[in-house]
Amino acid sequence: MTANATPERTEWVSRAEWVADGIAMLEIWYGQNALMACYLVEGTRRALIDTGTTDSPTQAIAPALAKLGRRIEDIDLVLNTHGHIDHAWGNADLKRHAPNATISLHAADIFLRHQTSLLEFWHKRRLAAGDIDAAAMAFHTQRLAELADAPAHFPIPDRTHAGGDVIDLGGGQTIHVIHTPGHTPGSCSFYVPRARALLGGDSLTGSAGEGRFPLLSNVVTYRQTVLDVQHLDVEFVGPAHRYPFRPPANPVVTPARPGDLARTFLADTLTTALDIEAGTAEAWQANRHGPRRALVADALIRVGARLGIDLSGSDHARAAVGLWLDVFGAPTHIPA
Repeated sequence: MTANATPERTEWVSRAEWVADGIAMLEIWYGQNALMACYLVEGTRRALIDTGTTDSPTQAIAPALAKLGRRIEDIDLVLNTHGHIDHAWGNADLKRHAPNATISLHAADIFLRHQTSLLEFWHKRRLAAGDIDAAAMAFHTQRLAELADAPAHFPIPDRTHAGGDVIDLGGGQTIHVIHTPGHTPGSCSFYVPRARALLGGDSLTGSAGEGRFPLLSNVVTYRQTVLDVQHLDVEFVGPAHRYPFRPPANPVVTPARPGDLARTFLADTLTTALDIEAGTAEAWQANRHGPRRALVADALIRVGARLGIDLSGSDHARAAVGLWLDVFGAPTHIPA
């Protein structure tokens, strides 16, 4: 096995457990050494929040459900939080197990089916961070042409959902859809009133640290998203990954955030988003005419000081401050 090969796994399930009233968390492995959490919401019908990556339903979700005495064939509805690799790319495999399941995604994320969309996403972030030169621009244009007719990452969903939708699973269990863009344009969170639970995928990312930083496509809509969810009455927050608490804090060993930890998670998400904006604004005010890379470097120092962590090696942080510089009007110069 080469150093970059996917390790052989005999167990793809990290944990499968009931975390709130009628809600189970399925934390599964994917790729080389990555974890993500799907959630099962039960009434008289069963909804699955996200499907992982291409082989996740077969490799991990079906075994995880079996640990709870449930079958993947009995899933009635899939609600994708967004269209990224570890959340919607398992849709086709899920359909093979549960052909009668309805798969739903916000309309604004359907474009992420196309391989060129991810290329554009990463290119925009590198451009904002000041990490693109003329050669990289030429390569990007070439790759866009090469991938123009490439196969889609996942099928067109059976239906779409939107903010304000209420999904009745029967037995008094409902799911309220909240449009929470910022990570992607169509990112959604799902609020389950009976459990006072918020299942947000990557829409809400806690603080920064432990090698993590919010992965954003639009910093303005992300700020509004984290403001919009603060009023929710939550006893449980279920993100897709083990997002960190505000430093200093103990290591995070599960995505699940019950009770006071749920409210702390929402507060950490808000203060972190505001600190990213404020630190970048300080750098912009200090040197409006500086080159993009120097502005980004200064902003990283200021944001890192606010958060209490070193951001010098974080590509996600470079992109986030670069996107705020775009909002503030900083020019983008592409060196030869």
